[in-house]
Amino acid sequence: MPDTSLFVTALLVLFASLACASPCDSIQRTLGGVRTGSIAPALRRQLRARSVEVLQTYSSGSWSILYVDTHEAERLYLFFSANPLRSRYVTEWSGTASPSDEQGILDWTLKNAPGIPAPLARCFAWHVTQDREL
Repeated sequence: MPDTSLFVTALLVLFASLACASPCDSIQRTLGGVRTGSIAPALRRQLRARSVEVLQTYSSGSWSILYVDTHEAERLYLFFSANPLRSRYVTEWSGTASPSDEQGILDWTLKNAPGIPAPLARCFAWHVTQDREL
């Protein structure tokens, strides 16, 4: 008779890894060799802020989302369709969202950031509704 405990253990590991997976697992969390500190001057000009701190980055293809703090207003997510050093952000989002808002945030993202890769849009919607520290 085969050892079922090994099989059951393997299934538990598989289900546990699937349960821990998030839409952001496949999203790059760096800007491909661009240091976030070098982006701050460009963002300061675009936002007309005295200072900008890049808190988080999410990238897929040429697109990126930067979570920034100007220390003057609410923190923002800025959406870029190209290199943030050489392009203006496409749209911005700030505020809070509840877990039930995930589909609405995804719809907003796809509408307001036309051309954004679907995995990056899903990651953003999941992150701000399910995984964001308040």
